Amino acid sequence: MGRRKIIQDEELLATAKDVFVEKGIGASTREIARRAGISEAVIYQRYPTKADLFFAAMVPPPLSVEQLLGGGTGDADVLSHLESIALGMLDYHRELVPILLPLMSHPSFDFEQFAQRHPESPLARLRLGLVEYLEAQQKLGRVAPGNTGMAVLVLVAAIHSLALFEKLGVHGGKFEEGVVRSMVRSLWWGLAPQGERDS
Repeated sequence: MGRRKIIQDEELLATAKDVFVEKGIGASTREIARRAGISEAVIYQRYPTKADLFFAAMVPPPLSVEQLLGGGTGDADVLSHLESIALGMLDYHRELVPILLPLMSHPSFDFEQFAQRHPESPLARLRLGLVEYLEAQQKLGRVAPGNTGMAVLVLVAAIHSLALFEKLGVHGGKFEEGVVRSMVRSLWWGLAPQGERDS
């Protein structure tokens, strides 16, 4: 009789995530075990239910928020920096949306519980970091007075929608960079200081 394969939790969860993204919440633990090269019993020793495995596996991918937001200090052009951030956000959402779709379709999914389990999620840190960046630019007179939180919400929602549209096959499944830049410029009209807005 062969020895049982030893598998790290990270490897098992990565395999489970791949299967759930590919097949949705109906994916079987038998398929996950087969791809991981282990028995279903090993899965249930670590995760008592399929739902436990699902929610452990379906976490947002990592993101270097500091790197994405970096470079926006000093005399940097705020509009250009926001365009760069938006393009990075879209790249991230292209990874995120395939995970979010099956996650949100699970009957036990609750956003508030999910947010509590992942307080340091990249999305939360990205949103807060963007608000802090825009508030700092406001103090320097480079962004008009107003609710920066709402501006960030508009930007995040727009980027998420673009990634979702791509997943649906809109624009051949990929928006060009110019579309993102035009979208940010439309948002910038409401953020720009009065002199820039009128010019």
